[in-house]
Amino acid sequence: MNKPIKRLEIIKNAIELEDEEIIHSQLLQLKKEALDEGLNAIVSALEDKHYADAVAAIDVWLQNQRALTPWQDPRIAANKLELKTLEAELQELLDRRSARIQRLDEFNDLYMTRLGPLMTEILRLRKVLAEKIVRRQRREGSQSEPIAEESARQADAASQDYESYRQRHQEAQRHQAAQQRLAESDRQELKKLWRQASKLCHPDLVDDELKAEATTLMVRLNQARQQGDLTTVRTILARLMKGQQPMMASERLNSLERLRERVAEIRQQISALKLELSGLEKEGAWQLVTTLRDQEGYFHQQEKAMSNTIRTLEKQIFDAGFDEVA
Repeated sequence: MNKPIKRLEIIKNAIELEDEEIIHSQLLQLKKEALDEGLNAIVSALEDKHYADAVAAIDVWLQNQRALTPWQDPRIAANKLELKTLEAELQELLDRRSARIQRLDEFNDLYMTRLGPLMTEILRLRKVLAEKIVRRQRREGSQSEPIAEESARQADAASQDYESYRQRHQEAQRHQAAQQRLAESDRQELKKLWRQASKLCHPDLVDDELKAEATTLMVRLNQARQQGDLTTVRTILARLMKGQQPMMASERLNSLERLRERVAEIRQQISALKLELSGLEKEGAWQLVTTLRDQEGYFHQQEKAMSNTIRTLEKQIFDAGFDEVA
């Protein structure tokens, strides 16, 4: 009953101020509440513009309700409103970050599709060259121990780089294949529904008690997006839209202490996100994605450069006396 009480207090003050605009706006909101007999009488008087009768009825109704309704610290409502405002700001920042990460992911997928095989071959040849150098040094015993150790370290690093990139390339190929199985309209729907669902279950926006549930839903949602699983994304969103989602902290918390703690936590999250977004804007990958005007020309140039690198590595292997590059 707290909201009807507050609205009637506003309406009463608006009548004293002779401000019909405020009266009308609050009356519209009041009619959305569950109305008892007294409230129905007040609404009727206000709609008929019988303001004297409305004020008298409001006074009686408020007096009766205050006798029944426990007192609530007004600081709780103030902190709830502040928290709700901060949650909206945090949501907007999370949306911006998600949009930028998605844009980077899409470019990386395209990069892997176009240039992944060439880069994989470059790293494989570097690995082959480093390993053959180590084997020759061990066979000939012509290098000092520090040099031999450095060669072995470089060979290990080259092998790790190759395996790591090869796995990333394979994962990108699987993701690309999953996306290509979807029609263009389904791909666009997948993006749209994922954005809607992620807003409803983001772990950074829910109360601490519900973070585990929200995290589980978010992981499932992200996996479904990566796999091009439109059905699962639809199912998760339908569940969230039915009100089964973890509620925002501003909707759950009624403790002044916890509200103040959550306000401080979200302020810190907002500051951290702003720093993260600022840092992202300075990264080379983001600057490339946002400034690149001729993608085809860029990829053609990179293909040419990588092909030259492959030929150079093959020549190095041959000139070093190694009879194979496989």
